[in-house]
Amino acid sequence: MTHNFHEVPRHHWLVRYYRAQLRFTLHVLGALWLVPRPVAAAGFAWLRRTEAPKRGTTVKSSSRSKILVPVLIVAGVVALIFMLIARWHSPDAKSGTPNSHGTTIPGEPAVQLEAWRRPTTTDPQEFAIAYARAIWTYDTRQHSYVDWQNAVSVYADPSSAAPQVAKSLLPQWADWDQLQLHKARATVGTVTAEITPELEAMVNRSQAPKGWHAYVVHGKQTVVMDTDTRFLERQAAVAVVCTPTCKFWSATAQVSP
Repeated sequence: MTHNFHEVPRHHWLVRYYRAQLRFTLHVLGALWLVPRPVAAAGFAWLRRTEAPKRGTTVKSSSRSKILVPVLIVAGVVALIFMLIARWHSPDAKSGTPNSHGTTIPGEPAVQLEAWRRPTTTDPQEFAIAYARAIWTYDTRQHSYVDWQNAVSVYADPSSAAPQVAKSLLPQWADWDQLQLHKARATVGTVTAEITPELEAMVNRSQAPKGWHAYVVHGKQTVVMDTDTRFLERQAAVAVVCTPTCKFWSATAQVSP
């Protein structure tokens, strides 16, 4: 009997990107107990089963499977990322759909807060802290929501899907409208970043891209709404890639208990 053997093509860069995003998200959410460990383990098992073979090896594969596997991976990972990312909600704000409020007027100059400035650095810890400070600092009296989105997007590689992930940690449009009504502003004091054993294990097992680093970042946010002042503990898991200049890779966030 004759067997036809085909060399499996290398995964498209977008497939590899989302596989790495999924692996990072499972590690972080498992470490922070945001998803049960058995669920994370099942995800890792699926990633191992669908891993592309090394160059030079041959496997039996049909044309249909070679087309379907990358498509299913992309679709599944995109859905999981948007389901698992813990969106950051501002105090006393409810979720809603985008509307016309809070948009910038055409021709209006953009406003850039000092805390938003993206550092040009090869230090991954410094870059992760700067990104966290940018998503935790705002002033509705000075800038628009679009200004904030644009400032955060600059941290990521514009040729990838990373800018959308970077912006996903900001409040929603309806949240921003509520913050504007109360002339809300927020600053963050000391920000620290640490490497957890789970994140360090990812690097040691060579499961991350070249130049990849991840940290759990902590900060205390001061939020002023009208005459009310609140102090909130913020926490985010931030991954960056430095080759050698650092860029945003992925992140998840939550408000500490």
